[in-house]
Parts: sequence; C-alpha cells; structure tokens
Amino acid sequence: MLVSFAIKNFRSFYRETHISLVPNGRLTQLEGHVLKAGDTELLRGAYVYGANASGKTNLVKAADFARSVIVAGSTRHIRYAGQYCKLYEEAGHEPGVFQFEIVVGRKVYSYGFALSYQNGNIVEEWLYELGDRGLEKCIFARDEQNQIITDLNLKGKLKTRFEIYCEDLKSLPGTLFLAEIVRKPLRKELEVFSLVYEWFKDKLIVIFPASKYMALPTIIHDEEVRKKFEKYLTYFDTGIESMGTGATTLEKELAHLPSDFAEDIRQDIMREMRELEGETCLLRGPGVLLALRRKDDKSLLVQKLTMKHGVNSEDFDLEEESDGTQRLFDLVPLLFGEQENRVVFIDEIDRNMHPSLTVELVKLFYRQTKPRNMQLIATTHESALLDLKLIRRDEVWFVERQAGGSSLFSLDDFKVRYDKKIEKDYLLGRYGAVPLFSAADFLSSRVSEND
Repeated sequence: MLVSFAIKNFRSFYRETHISLVPNGRLTQLEGHVLKAGDTELLRGAYVYGANASGKTNLVKAADFARSVIVAGSTRHIRYAGQYCKLYEEAGHEPGVFQFEIVVGRKVYSYGFALSYQNGNIVEEWLYELGDRGLEKCIFARDEQNQIITDLNLKGKLKTRFEIYCEDLKSLPGTLFLAEIVRKPLRKELEVFSLVYEWFKDKLIVIFPASKYMALPTIIHDEEVRKKFEKYLTYFDTGIESMGTGATTLEKELAHLPSDFAEDIRQDIMREMRELEGETCLLRGPGVLLALRRKDDKSLLVQKLTMKHGVNSEDFDLEEESDGTQRLFDLVPLLFGEQENRVVFIDEIDRNMHPSLTVELVKLFYRQTKPRNMQLIATTHESALLDLKLIRRDEVWFVERQAGGSSLFSLDDFKVRYDKKIEKDYLLGRYGAVPLFSAADFLSSRVSEND
C-alpha cells in the first residue's frame, strides 16, 4: 500500500512536493475510508483538483515515469530527456527525484532514486525499512559514485556475493540496483529486494485517459468475468444488455487497408506473436479492436468483443460505444476481481462521464473494494465529489500553478467543518486551485484592437 509519494524537479513540479495517504487521526467521519496495512492506517482514496494546466496530470505522469524506470530497471529505453521543470534554466542540470513510502507485508519501506536528465545516470538510490519512533534500517544506499552501503548483516558467501553485485554496478550507471539485484539468485536474507520490486511491478497501476481496455483479454477469454462486467454495465445504464465474443481473422479486419500496407501489418504481428506463445495481446486501430493469441498449433486465434443493446439488436463493436462507456472498460475492473493491495493512479477519472456516474463509481469503489485493501489516487474536475458525506477532507488535494511551478496542498490544511459545503467554496476559489481569468486585461486588449 502507498503511504506517500514525493517528487522533485519533474515537469511542472520543481520544488519537492508530496501527496500523503496518512489519515488525520482526529477525523471520525467515514471511518470506512481508512484501511489497515500491517500496523499502519492509510486512506483508501485521494482526489486531486486544480485548474487546467495546474499540474494534476504531471503528478500521475511522475508516478508512471518512476514506475517505468523501476520495472525496466534502467533508463536505457525510457524517455528521460526534457522531463525536468523547464521553468528554471538550471533545472536541466539538476536531478529528478522520486520517492515512495510503501507498506509491503507488515513493514514500511522508503524507496527512491534520483536521475540525471542529461545522461540518464542514477545519481542516488536508496531503500530503507522504517520502524517505530523514526528508526531506520538502511537496506542499501547508493551515491553518485555508485558506492553502496548497507546495514544488512550479511556473512560468508552471501556477503561476498553482495559485494560483487555492488562492484558490478559501477559499470552500470544508468541501472537501478534494486532491479539489477532481483535478477540474481537471491536467498531469504535478500528477499526484501524482490518484495519491493514486485510491489512496483504488480501492485502499482496507472491509468490515463488514453489507456485502452486493459481488461479486454480477460473479458474475452473468461465468461465469468464477462458476466460480472455485464452486470456493472447494466447498473451504469449504458444500454448494453449482453456481451459476446466473435471469431474473426486478421485478413478480414485489415481488408479496408491497401493490400501492401495490410500485408506489412500482418507480417509484423506474426513476427511479434512468435515470441508470445500462450499470451494475449491487443491490436487497436481506427474502428477495430482485437485480441490475438498464438495457439499451441502455432495458428493465430483472433477474437473481438461484441455488445448487444437489446434481444434483437445487431452486434456492436466496442469502438462503436460512447466514449463514456469505453472509459468504463478501464474503470469497472477496479470494482471486482481477485486483485488485493493494489494502488491505482487514474488521471481524469471523470473524463467523458456524467457527474452522477462518477459519483456512483467512487461510492462503489469504497463499497466493493473494502475487503481487498485497494487505494485510488485520482485527478478530477468533478466538483460533485466535493461532498464531505462522500469523501473525507484529508482525501482532498489541490494542485496550484504559481510562478515557481506546481505545488500540492491538502484540504485538511484548511480545517473545514465536516458539515461544510466545500463544493461551493471550491468553485468560489476559497481554496485556490481554480482558473483565474484576466478579464480586465483581455477587454483592454480588445478595445485597443478596435481603435
């Protein structure tokens, strides 16, 4: 689970800023919005508001960027150049810093790294186990010279092996030590490296507005999941009464393209699928969305999802559905399934959706995921969520753009009463983080143009 996430010098964020999911222990409202991870109490949600271009999306992009570097293990194939805060000339020569405090099992860890935007080198990296009363155990800390220190009590061959791993890192300046060491055969004494790495790989999820149907392979190949999906789509009044799958062929689905172009695409797909035996991948293009899987006999199984809007209706392709319905295909999987202890960042949770649908989705999130300890961090413009009967004041965050870049602050800083109508106050600008229109300057310029 996520305790906090801090960033420095990434896009619109120059100064160090953080978002915290530690609850205000004095608040007694909506106690079901607090979960227990080991001995640590954490909020189940955080909702980030702000004007357009304030930096909300950059917060989500920071989490996605950091996760991408961690899972890949290096910056080699990551677009890092130009990700610094361009409001400051010197920022390009300063590192970007990313730090997560997380709960894995019953223990709290602080993991982070700093990277150079000039060459992609890792200039710092650290992993600490955080104990009671501020006590820290250094699992490892790495400096700019790629020197590693540790408080781990390693002995004999394991100590020698660990020292060799540390020495090898000196020739890998763009590689994370965390990811590099999990590729090695590990004994129980070093299990913490795998536990932390796998948290980022399997538990941290980022969904953008352009994300497309990540759950589609499961929906196509699992009838039970498909039936659950149908119930939610009916509940959300999408008009979809049932879903099915239809077998098709690449040739048929690419027939609308020029023959040479279609053949090039088919060859590229077959080349990729040779390495993905038994796995499902998606092919998306204008008006087409397919799930492809290479079967045991090496032939290609091509399927697409279809919807019916009535007993006698013809089949609808997914991309014929409204944008709001398509958005639900990424969000509904959060409400059911076997996933536990997941942390989900969603950019623009309200994109293409009616306010009532967004509110109901959030209500269902708290109700349906309570047994599974999930956390939701979402950016939004939807003021209908600003209701202290729906979410807690310590779950509300604001991003404000100032001359020095974006900054984050919590509604909890304002100590508003639990019965306060915060939606109205937010729209009136009493908490900041709303657009400021220079009407006088605009009208003055219009007058000058007409002179």
